[in-house]
Amino acid sequence: MKRNCRFIIPRGNTSRYVYIFEYKLTYYKVTKKVLYGNLPYKTISTVNIPVSNIMTYINTVVALTV
Repeated sequence: MKRNCRFIIPRGNTSRYVYIFEYKLTYYKVTKKVLYGNLPYKTISTVNIPVSNIMTYINTVVALTV
């Protein structure tokens, strides 16, 4: 069975940054994007985080994004 789970966490006062989490069974593919003015969001980075470490990643890296 193929599962498709995705969620987004916006950061900053105006949601200038967004983190997109895609579940991939053993890890989450996390894409960080930034909004520049009226342009579409641009991808800054993509990392793979093991499922067992996802809460630590959210509570540190994501939480510290201003």
